[in-house]
Amino acid sequence: MNYLFIDASENSTFAQTGNNNGFIAKTFDTNRNFAAKITTICDQMLAEAGISQSQLDLLSVCTGPGSLTGLRVAAGFMRTMALLLQKPLTGVNLFEWSLQTLLANGHEGPLRLVMPTLIDKAFEVCATLPDLTHSQPVLIERSAIVSQTPTFGIRFIADKIQEVQPEPAALHKILLSASTKACDFNDILEILPMYVIPSQAERKFKETK
Repeated sequence: MNYLFIDASENSTFAQTGNNNGFIAKTFDTNRNFAAKITTICDQMLAEAGISQSQLDLLSVCTGPGSLTGLRVAAGFMRTMALLLQKPLTGVNLFEWSLQTLLANGHEGPLRLVMPTLIDKAFEVCATLPDLTHSQPVLIERSAIVSQTPTFGIRFIADKIQEVQPEPAALHKILLSASTKACDFNDILEILPMYVIPSQAERKFKETK
């Protein structure tokens, strides 16, 4: 099975292609210019993998948490690509990806994942490995990220909080086991919602209600 994955949740863009023989993972310096580069990124990844668009069996996009612009552009592009190529599309969030990474590195039992957002908030989920399901993400005050054990920070480290960097090998395992059923328009729309970092304007609006 050939797949193409895009993660635009950060200023840089992570892309990965893979199949049953292995995977290729790369990070691109896009920083606020992602929309202009996404087509080139996809073309480059497919060229290095030696596969054409028609040979893809699965498209996938990171659904966050992350910045609204990157997630929105990536999701819109991959949705369009899935429709045009008549390929299935799946979403992978950073919680699921991080849990698979932790499991692959020998962690089991109850744990908490946290990921800071802008200014004073953080996302939080709870899970019990080896079960990869997690609780519904909630926004908490960043001051509530205390040293509970074990607590893992997605792409960040703090006092008594271990860092987890979602690994390409873990993503590869997730995508190889993903459903490859044909997608219609409604299926593709269900890839979202995304876990978007709330903007300062959105939070100010809620505070004034």
